[in-house]
Amino acid sequence: MLKFTAIITFLLSVSTAQVTVPFELELRTRLVNDDKTMVNIQITNLMDKPLDYVEGFVIEKSFNKELIDEKRLVLIYGYEPPLQKNFSTTRSISFQKPKTKNPNTYEFLVSKIRFIGESKVFTWHPEIGFIRID
Repeated sequence: MLKFTAIITFLLSVSTAQVTVPFELELRTRLVNDDKTMVNIQITNLMDKPLDYVEGFVIEKSFNKELIDEKRLVLIYGYEPPLQKNFSTTRSISFQKPKTKNPNTYEFLVSKIRFIGESKVFTWHPEIGFIRID
């Protein structure tokens, strides 16, 4: 009976476990002077650990989902104050306006994260979670 209870408890804990989102990323675009697209990326820390460094890539794709360009963007530098829980910061980057009538799409992919007081560097994937890369 004890084994059965342990197995049921394990299965219930696995089925109810959820991958929590460690931060919230919001991406907004705006047209500037009819020739540039400004992409604003805002990150909000939802974890109990302060973020010391966050880097990623802003990817520009055509209307047909073809890769046009990607640019590296650091959201939080190590020499800045760390991003505490429930606080946010914003950075901007510009792209040339597309020559076509259809607007391009943009997304931000996290490539490096470091927590305050740690030397380990992680990346983050929405389906897998944190992966140590250094």
